[in-house]
Amino acid sequence: MANNFNKFRQDAVKRELPNSDDEEEAAQLAEDGDICENVVTEFPFQFNLKDEVAISLQQDYVLSLGADTLFTRLAVGLSNNAVQIHDINPAGSSISNHYNLMDNGEGSKVSICGLRFLDDTPNLLLVGSTDGPVRLFDLRTSAEQARYEYKTQSFDVPESITSFDSNANGRIICCGTEQYMSNTFLLFFDVRTRKQMGAFFESHEKDVTSVRFHKSNPDLLCSGSVDGLINIFDIKEPDEDEALQNTINTESSVYRLNWHKNVYEKDIISCITSTNDFKSYECGEGDEVASFERPEIVTGIRRKNPANFNLINAHNMTDNSIFLLAGTNHKEGEILRSVGVMKNKLQPLANFTGNKQIVRDSLFDAKRNILFTGGECGFITLWTSDTVPETIKTSGKMKVKTKSNKRTPY
Repeated sequence: MANNFNKFRQDAVKRELPNSDDEEEAAQLAEDGDICENVVTEFPFQFNLKDEVAISLQQDYVLSLGADTLFTRLAVGLSNNAVQIHDINPAGSSISNHYNLMDNGEGSKVSICGLRFLDDTPNLLLVGSTDGPVRLFDLRTSAEQARYEYKTQSFDVPESITSFDSNANGRIICCGTEQYMSNTFLLFFDVRTRKQMGAFFESHEKDVTSVRFHKSNPDLLCSGSVDGLINIFDIKEPDEDEALQNTINTESSVYRLNWHKNVYEKDIISCITSTNDFKSYECGEGDEVASFERPEIVTGIRRKNPANFNLINAHNMTDNSIFLLAGTNHKEGEILRSVGVMKNKLQPLANFTGNKQIVRDSLFDAKRNILFTGGECGFITLWTSDTVPETIKTSGKMKVKTKSNKRTPY
């Protein structure tokens, strides 16, 4: 399902481009470049490739990355449903000592849809794959400890999942599914008892693409879907109607969600859409905080052609400001840059020199200002910089716009 949705995301971008027949599309892709004469002056911070590891001799690529709280261990999910574990040295300057945790071999038809370390230690890892179960591994022994699969006689539930997450205290797992028999499910499991807890199935109409628990509140959950809705739940409530706190209509297909905080310490949800747009919303009222369409972000990274653009992730800095990591498909994805999200505009932030692949996932260690990326050529890359930003300079505090995106799905 992860591969299918990524294909959907690429097709969605293509549908928005004018004159998309093969010859004109090829011409569009070929015509790209910087809109500035000197990239160094445009991007105040330069990140360099510090270490890089090839994950396979086959044509496998990186779908997912996961790291423990202290960034001492890196989990890598591959397109062939394999999982590799790598150590990160204490200085954050190299990746080493890898071994295979799961390896389904060449020709596997399933893929990894998420990796989460269960608690603050680097020992317990949850692995989600599109063939259905979420598996719990103890990395001290590399042994599988449990499987979380939903089984019920009340209604049919799809075997495959599309995304999952564990909550802040490591006690609950939530899995999102594809649409099945006109229903889409959020499935809940108790980690300790390994039992299913229940399911929500009325709040989304199409495939769930992103499930994210709040970083510190174990009861707060947001989910996003191809139907364009972001739903916010308080899962301590007894049923779905009472649990649903807010619904935000992004008017697009949701690809990736993340939690942030603004300068007033209010919870913010960021959304990357399947068409490479960026939106963020205030959690409580659902008001729009920021919205940048693909061409605006392309200009932000100082490139010409939106047809090549790929918005990868939204990351938090130490002061809770947000930056976007973005790249292009031009020349095997050699362009990788970041922009800071300001009140009403995007600020060029960092240029990454030496990228060799189209990046599919990224992790950022804000305390040490190091970035990990993985992508379609099968590399895990560690990026560092001698001079790095501690904050994104903004002109005044970020204010919430008055545009409302609330919608009740019932």
